[in-house]
Amino acid sequence: MLPIVLLHGYGSEGRKSSAKKIYGSLPDELRKAFGEGAVVDINLSRWISLNDGIALDDVSLALERALTSSRYKALLHSGFHVVIHSTGTLVVRNWIRLYERKPSPIANLVHLAGAQFGSGLAHVGQGQLSRWGRLIFQGVGRGYRVLQELEFGSSKTLDLHLHFLADGNDMYDDYQVQEFSLIGSQTLGFLRAVPIRYVKEDSADNTVRTSASNLNFNYITVKPAPGAHLLSLRALRAINEQRLDNERLVDREHYAVDLSGLASSRREVPFTVLYETAHFGGDIGIVSGEKNRDRVMPLVQQALATPHDATAYGAVVADFHAHTAKTFKRVAGLRGRLTDWSKQEQYEAHAQIVFRIRDQFGEDVAHSDVTFKSRGVGTYRLDRMIEDKHENGKNPGTVTFYLRTQKFDREEGWQDLLGDTQRLEFEITGEEPASEDIRYLPLTIEISQANMPKLLQNFRTTLVDVTLLRLPSNQVLSLTKG
Repeated sequence: MLPIVLLHGYGSEGRKSSAKKIYGSLPDELRKAFGEGAVVDINLSRWISLNDGIALDDVSLALERALTSSRYKALLHSGFHVVIHSTGTLVVRNWIRLYERKPSPIANLVHLAGAQFGSGLAHVGQGQLSRWGRLIFQGVGRGYRVLQELEFGSSKTLDLHLHFLADGNDMYDDYQVQEFSLIGSQTLGFLRAVPIRYVKEDSADNTVRTSASNLNFNYITVKPAPGAHLLSLRALRAINEQRLDNERLVDREHYAVDLSGLASSRREVPFTVLYETAHFGGDIGIVSGEKNRDRVMPLVQQALATPHDATAYGAVVADFHAHTAKTFKRVAGLRGRLTDWSKQEQYEAHAQIVFRIRDQFGEDVAHSDVTFKSRGVGTYRLDRMIEDKHENGKNPGTVTFYLRTQKFDREEGWQDLLGDTQRLEFEITGEEPASEDIRYLPLTIEISQANMPKLLQNFRTTLVDVTLLRLPSNQVLSLTKG
């Protein structure tokens, strides 16, 4: 058995934190399962603290320095497994990206509530109140730059995951790393009184959304068609007037949609939703909880014991799906009180859609708008499923929508809403308020009822990278013969 490296997530450190407090019985249980010398605890926050000037790249460099030090250098030659929590997932994936060892020395990489596509608490945590709370109670900073990279729609984080979609960078085939993802969908009871939605969202573990933790994400690009920049200003003005008059605008000539990045085109990463498991906590925390070890540990051990073999890896995908089904069967039988929250709503599946809108020069379109319009036959409307909208603070033009895509009925059981949803049109517009001589060419993305389940799935994120065409008027520059 290869050594197992444990890395914890953001915010686990403080004056009084200890390895026992951070990891609970996890190290002992792994040693019991795989041998006394199996666990290597590289506790990065003991070295970097949470100073506001430290960024994700700095933490990944600290990991590289640790692994190349005399104490741990043997791991790079022997190979090792990794179990990570929360923000640790970005540290390790970024380390793999930056230090380009192919194959990677990491064999199996187990994500426990990995914050792949951010956390709502990252936005809350950037506030001054959070900073003072950390200084007083934990003796550390708030980790401002890391929080920026954890915020929904962070371009740094999105580009990190897109790296592994590029040719030659496949995590399984090129780096030869097998990843596994586990997360709960339960908040802690005392957090329901806190007036912050992100600590008690449905389909989340009080810190990370299930859809934000899943590595099986969809990627869609929308770019101007060749020659679109030659569109006449008169034609552009007419199109903009149509949009301003709220007329239906379908322009299939000037934009091209690429669906080659859908999750269905890639090898599936094992993903499961655990019963009665939260992000942290001594009772049901995914890392250190005492009451859910019988649910967490068998899956962690199964992941670590999986050989690098496509058939074996695919079998774990099926097993993790079966475990999720078991979780939801158990949840379906729960009964609540009139004064209690709905047990089933807490688990109802959600999906994320992230729109990153930039111009053809790669600049954020700071003043942009995305409108959902449902049309035609179907029981459900996607625009009415939206429960949260978040505009990224550092990357204007990037907006994340959070949608409830499943509901529970006492008679019919769990109902998937995406299979009977009206066809949808996303209308995207941009504006340059500082100049009358700049116009953006608006676009409409059409999704048929049949294609809806292909582009959006329960517990997953869909990233839509939009290049919105930015065009200057003739007043910006003209050439004349003397």
